[in-house]
Amino acid sequence: MADLIARIAGLWRYPVKSCAGEAVETLKLGVDGWPEGDRGWGIADASGELTWMGAHPRLALVSARGTQGGGLTLEGEGRRLEIAADGGGAVNVRAWNGERQDFDLLMTRDAGDDAAALLLATTGEHLRLVRLSLEAQRRPMLNPLHIVGDGSLQAWAAALTKPLTGAVQRVRPNVLLSADDGGALPAFIEDMLIEARIGALTLRRTTPCVRCMMTTIDPATGIAQPLALDALTQLSAEREPGAPVQFGIYASGSGTGVLRVGDRVEMMLDFCAA
Repeated sequence: MADLIARIAGLWRYPVKSCAGEAVETLKLGVDGWPEGDRGWGIADASGELTWMGAHPRLALVSARGTQGGGLTLEGEGRRLEIAADGGGAVNVRAWNGERQDFDLLMTRDAGDDAAALLLATTGEHLRLVRLSLEAQRRPMLNPLHIVGDGSLQAWAAALTKPLTGAVQRVRPNVLLSADDGGALPAFIEDMLIEARIGALTLRRTTPCVRCMMTTIDPATGIAQPLALDALTQLSAEREPGAPVQFGIYASGSGTGVLRVGDRVEMMLDFCAA
């Protein structure tokens, strides 16, 4: 028996790690429970390290949409580029492994000079778009799905000292949940989630989502606004004093299936977890 019934209010995938997300009506999960077309590409800096939006805030202005066959439509600074999934020279990049406190060496394929030129025009930085191998996409410290409730977004907005735009884009969920009656869920109800059942699929909680400076980056300008993280820090300290800043949770899927906007979600909760 579900403790709470919710609905899927929004779905996103992020074809390129640390670039703008793509809102979708359906999100297909593969046999391993990971969303297809999500974070299959990355950005490498001039030193050959896999980098992120925190180091290059204007990556927020680069958008990507997945195309059939695993390719991309990349846009930024008034430019648009179609990129095929295959092709490109093999290149190794380094990625920091927080568990080992050392770098992993990842096999990737470089997307070419045209993609690098689009990144340079948009960010002002010498960056390369790379296609990640499946092994690189599934590194042990990574999580398949990120879930946030709309009531938590409302609590964040209320805690801000001045309004900010693009809340969903800043927190980058795969799944946004709302109440079954069309209203908002209780704030931070996802903190109590054990599992969510959507039809034959089950999404099981793995860990809280620890937040960083990416939440400060305005998706419209690529400029950091520290007050966004200040408010999240305050809210997190009220719920989990002394813990890292948390907002939303990570989850893993039970296998192949499709999530759809509007789907009914049976939320199983642990009321002792919050």
